[in-house]
Amino acid sequence: MAMKSIGQSYHAEFRLVATQAIRAAKNRLAFIEYVQKSTGLKLEIIDGVEEARLAFLGVYQGLSFGHDTVLALDVGGASTEIAVGQTTECHYLSSLKMGALLLSKNFLFDRPVASESLEELKQSIESRLVPIQEDLQNTPIQHAAVTSGTAKAMARMIHWDKTKTELEDPHGYRFSAAEIYQVESELLQILDPVRISQRWKLDNRRADIILAGCLILATVTRLLNIEMWTVSTTGLREGVAIDTYARKGLLPSSRWLDLRWHSIEGFALKLRLDSHFALSTSQLALRIYDELQSFPEFNSMSGEISFDRELLKASAYLLESGKFIGYSGYHRHSYYLITESNLLGFTQEEKHLIALINRFSRKSPAKANKAESLPYLENNIARVNLLSSCLRIARCLLRTRQMKIKDLRVAKSGGAFVLEITTVPLARMDAEKLALKKEMKNLERALDHRFDYKIIAGPT
Repeated sequence: MAMKSIGQSYHAEFRLVATQAIRAAKNRLAFIEYVQKSTGLKLEIIDGVEEARLAFLGVYQGLSFGHDTVLALDVGGASTEIAVGQTTECHYLSSLKMGALLLSKNFLFDRPVASESLEELKQSIESRLVPIQEDLQNTPIQHAAVTSGTAKAMARMIHWDKTKTELEDPHGYRFSAAEIYQVESELLQILDPVRISQRWKLDNRRADIILAGCLILATVTRLLNIEMWTVSTTGLREGVAIDTYARKGLLPSSRWLDLRWHSIEGFALKLRLDSHFALSTSQLALRIYDELQSFPEFNSMSGEISFDRELLKASAYLLESGKFIGYSGYHRHSYYLITESNLLGFTQEEKHLIALINRFSRKSPAKANKAESLPYLENNIARVNLLSSCLRIARCLLRTRQMKIKDLRVAKSGGAFVLEITTVPLARMDAEKLALKKEMKNLERALDHRFDYKIIAGPT
C-alpha cells in the first residue's frame, strides 16, 4: 500500500509482476486474490523464460552494447535466468529453479556448514548449468552482463578489495573471471556469514546468501569461458516497464506484438499444425467476434476488445494443438500443452485464457463447477464463453477444412440471434449444417441467448 500511495501521487498506472517464488507457491492464486483485495491491484505471474526475456530487455536498456551479441545473467533469490541476444531480440532463453536464497536454505543454513553440503551445492549448480554450456557452445558471446543483488554485492566486494573504498554505484562496473574466482575461494574458506559481512561490509541478509550467489556466477563464468562481466543495476523491473510501454503502443515499433505472434506461430510449427487451416480458423473466429461485439448483450461479456481479439486469434490458431498428443479429447490436450508452453510476451493468466478458450470450444461450455481445477476460469467465465463460442462457430463452419464462407453477419430476429452465412458459389454445406445444428444448444447455454442460423447460397 505504501508503494501504491507513492505511485498515486504521480498519477501512475500500476503493473505488478510475480516471479519464481510465487510461481512455485501452492497457494499462488489465493495470494493473487489477497493482493487484489488488499490493494485493488492485479498481480501477474510470469513464466521463467518470460522473466529471462524481460531481464534481458532491462539490461540492454541500461547498458550500451550496440548490435553485439550479449549474454545477460540474472541471479535471483529463487531462480537464475540466462538470455542471449542482440538489441531487443533474444535467441536463447533459460530459467533455472535455483537461486542464491533457495540454494542457501537447502545447503548452507545449517551451522557449521558441512564439507559434504558444500560439495553437494557445487555439484547441484554445475549439473544444472552444464546443459546450458552445451546449448551455447557454438554461440559467440561478445559481452556478458550480470544483474541482481548478487551482481551488485560482488562488484562492491571486488572494488573494496582493490581500493579499500566503498563502491557508490555498481552500474557499469566491470570485473574479471580471475577476480570472481578470488572472491569465491575466500568465501569458501570463511563460510561464516558474520565474518563475511565484516570482511566486505555487507548487509547481513546479503552475507547469508552471497556464497551461493557467487558459486552460481563463478560456475557460469567457467562453463561459458566468460572473461569479463559488466554489472547492470537495470534488469527485470526496467524490462517490465519497457514491455508495458510496448503493450500500450507507446514505443515506436511493433516488436512486442510481433514477438507474441511469432511465439504462437513458432509453437504451432513445433506441433506440426496446418498453418493455412490455423490462419483460416483465427480469421473466421475474429470475424464472428466482431459481429457479436456490435450487440450490447455480448459486448458486456468481453474485457478489453483489442486484447480479447488477440487472445481469440491465438487460441483459434492453436485450435488443433492437442492432436499432437492424440485425437480423442484433443481439446483437453490442447489446454495442457498451451498452459505448459513457453509463449514469450504472455503472462501465465494470458496463457491460461488462451488455453481455456481453446478448451471450451468443444463439448460443453465453461461452468463454475470447473473453476476449482482450471486456474483463472472463475473470474473469466463469461469472457471465456464468449470467445470460445466464436471459435466453436468457426470450427463448425470449417468442418471440411475448406473456407466456403464468403460473408457472415449476425442479425437479431425476434428474441433470437441469427447467423447469416453466405457461401461461395456452388458450395455444399451438408457437413457444416450438421455441425452447427449439433452446437446450437451449447451456443445458447454459453451465451444465454437463443441462436439460429441461415445458410445463403452465394450467386453463381
